[in-house]
Amino acid sequence: MRMHFPRHAAPFLVSLLIAALPALPALAAEPERTGEQIVRQQCSKCHETGEHGAPRIDDRAAWVPRMRQGLDATVRSAIRGHGAMPARGGLPDLTDTELRAAILYMFYPAGSMARPAPPSAPAAEGANARLIGNMEIHLGIMLADAIRTQEKKPSGRDQFHVNVTLRDHTTREAVTGARVEARVSSPVAGTQTRELRPLAREGDLAGSYGNYFRMTGAEPYTITVKVRPPKGGQPVEARFNFKR
Repeated sequence: MRMHFPRHAAPFLVSLLIAALPALPALAAEPERTGEQIVRQQCSKCHETGEHGAPRIDDRAAWVPRMRQGLDATVRSAIRGHGAMPARGGLPDLTDTELRAAILYMFYPAGSMARPAPPSAPAAEGANARLIGNMEIHLGIMLADAIRTQEKKPSGRDQFHVNVTLRDHTTREAVTGARVEARVSSPVAGTQTRELRPLAREGDLAGSYGNYFRMTGAEPYTITVKVRPPKGGQPVEARFNFKR
């Protein structure tokens, strides 16, 4: 027997049927991973040691040439993959937002976690950073083949780009207009001395200077950076050690 219901009863019946359905658990959206989580899970495999020329974590001077076109361009490049790095860093489920967070973390771990240092805190000195007077000198070294540029550059696994970034420790401003010279030496390969050219007058690369050097073998190198500040300031010198 077919039952007929008044048209006006339809909404009531629909509500009744929905209420009779068994309650289903809500599907919670998967939370996005933090930049630190992604780096520890995947990116540190190369970026911790600099394997395949990857810029090391917290080595901002080495990251600056990679971010020549800005953060968005760097993220797009990582999405596609380049050099020895596969698309999305080898994590197919990595979202664009997570990838951006990972890059920001590797560029500046302390800043990405929103933990600003006290204004009076000295610059962190380490293998790639020196504080001399009021000038911060940050050293970055990467394979020439890993640099994406339209300019002519030497190629080969013995060719490296030495990059120096200068910052005023008090104002945090980039130091532009300086004359920077690097001397790269080892007991076996000898000594090379070159002027480091300014990479830009403004933007992300302001205060960064670089040039190419040939470094062969596994012997340690000493890199001496001499800076003549603009406006006739006293020259300063910093020394670093580097091993391939």
